[in-house]
Amino acid sequence: MDRLYEPPRSWTWPHYRFAQWSIPKIIALCGGHRVVGAENMPDEGGALIASNHLSHLDPPVVGTAIRRRTYYFAASELFSNPVFGFIIRKCYAFPVKRGSGDRRALKAAIELLAGGELLTMFPEGTRSHTGELGEFDLGAALAASRAGVPIIPCALTGTNDVLPRGASRIRRGKVAVGFAEPIDTLQFGEKPGKEELRRITEQVEEAIRTMKAEQAAWLGGEPLGEAPSGQEPDGE
Repeated sequence: MDRLYEPPRSWTWPHYRFAQWSIPKIIALCGGHRVVGAENMPDEGGALIASNHLSHLDPPVVGTAIRRRTYYFAASELFSNPVFGFIIRKCYAFPVKRGSGDRRALKAAIELLAGGELLTMFPEGTRSHTGELGEFDLGAALAASRAGVPIIPCALTGTNDVLPRGASRIRRGKVAVGFAEPIDTLQFGEKPGKEELRRITEQVEEAIRTMKAEQAAWLGGEPLGEAPSGQEPDGE
């Protein structure tokens, strides 16, 4: 297959739209679902969503918290099973070789972003064992800056309780999703160097830490603030 990713079209696969409708309702029934900051997602144009990573549940939770579709990086080994690989490709995931500086995947990411699509990345590279933020690599800042699009920090809390490592089914628990204001990746020029990419990445990390602190308060029973317009705090 020459193209690494599912071709962008003027329409979105119906099963993807069904997931956007159904998954938040399922999570709400499991204990609670809250989305804050969805208004920070642009209605059109490219943007990179950079999220912390806790669970295999994270990609669908991010994708169903917004109205637009988003593409995803996914570990290349997930595509080794032809059937599963076909399914996740039709859910807009495409493979990346972890830890190898995959230039082909980076090029695909830049193409999608420059073409006006959303792309979700998990800069930690793997799921956190502790729930705390791990070290972020510079790939998200690099892809977004090369494409000339903003980064939208995304914070997830609770997905590792609903679907922990090694679990074969979801459990009861609350899930919080937060989106911060977009970060301008061109603040240091069109081709920022490694130090500038690190500074952009630190801004992303700080935004996620701030949101996770607010989410922890909600999971502990304290109010998390107002839900965005059209996003009600389900399951409370």
